[in-house]
Amino acid sequence: RPEMSLFIASLLLVGFQAPTRVPTAFGPCRAGLCLAQAGADAQDLLIAKLRTSSLDQLPSVVAESMQKIDQRLFLRMAELADEARDEEEREVIARLASDVANTVQRLIQLADEKLQGDGAKAQALLRIAASETGEFEVPLPPERAAAVRAAIRERGASLDDGFVATVKAYMAKADADGMDGLLQMLRELLQLYAAEKLMALVEPRLEAGSGLGSGMRAVLGAPPREWDTVLRATITGDEPVCGPVELQSALQDQMGEIVLSMPSGSALQALLAEYLNELLERTRASISEMA
Repeated sequence: RPEMSLFIASLLLVGFQAPTRVPTAFGPCRAGLCLAQAGADAQDLLIAKLRTSSLDQLPSVVAESMQKIDQRLFLRMAELADEARDEEEREVIARLASDVANTVQRLIQLADEKLQGDGAKAQALLRIAASETGEFEVPLPPERAAAVRAAIRERGASLDDGFVATVKAYMAKADADGMDGLLQMLRELLQLYAAEKLMALVEPRLEAGSGLGSGMRAVLGAPPREWDTVLRATITGDEPVCGPVELQSALQDQMGEIVLSMPSGSALQALLAEYLNELLERTRASISEMA
């Protein structure tokens, strides 16, 4: 039957694998009928939602439901087509299955292209960080760190959550392969990125020419290994540029608010939160030394 051919083609196009285990959240039911019925009900709700979505809305609906779209959903559509009362209804369901399968395929392709793009961005920054002979020096010499920072600022918002996730994936691979030098280089790359990202986010909130702005730029412009020295000069030196409480409050309140406003659980939020927490801890330690 034509509509069944479309369903099978959809399954082959999407390439989903059968689950190795079925969750048992609904408890034991004789012959598994309760679980099967619950699954069918959930699939029917999703199918209804997909049917009422326009072609323009379909990509976002599919993306939101990606974890629920597998071969069982397409088999359920086949069942509904078999149960349909007329040929027109069967054609509608078959067309929906084809549209959903094509949409999933496009989303997978876009995700793959995004991943490749993020990888290319990370590699471009690593080339800037490398020496003329292609080697990495950790910590980065000041002139190369400055070049990497400038490249990060130039790329702006194009370095997003996907970029951070890609660099973290590189770090996991380097760690697994015992490539300590590359691991340290990638960590420093993320530190430079976090500093520039935080500065770009907080800059609009700072008063032009203020001591707090100067202090923030000095701290975020320094590598973590120099934070203690820069903090002492900024808030406790002979000519401090801002007050210790003022700086701590800005880090804790303004930057904290920015980080918390990001998508919860994102790689970018996790990176900035980690960086900010470490900076706050160092700031508090410097203030304690003044007491």
